[in-house]
Amino acid sequence: MSETFTLKFEYNGQPHILYVQTLHQQFKTVYQTVVADQEIIFEPDEEGFVRAVATKPLHNQIQKLDVGLVHHIASLIVDHLGVH
Repeated sequence: MSETFTLKFEYNGQPHILYVQTLHQQFKTVYQTVVADQEIIFEPDEEGFVRAVATKPLHNQIQKLDVGLVHHIASLIVDHLGVH
């Protein structure tokens, strides 16, 4: 079963609306979204935060992925989940 939640935020003066799909896997729950035409999966790490994993190699992408934006999205997901 999967659920979806929406993140609405501004980053570097640009508005963003992301739909984040919650996917329950056998041993963990991951959060999947699309950033700059790149599918990114955020998964829990050992320290209680989330790490971002791209589903395709980033060096093959036409549009550059802003790493700061990915970090910001990760912190918004943690905030949404209420885990600190």
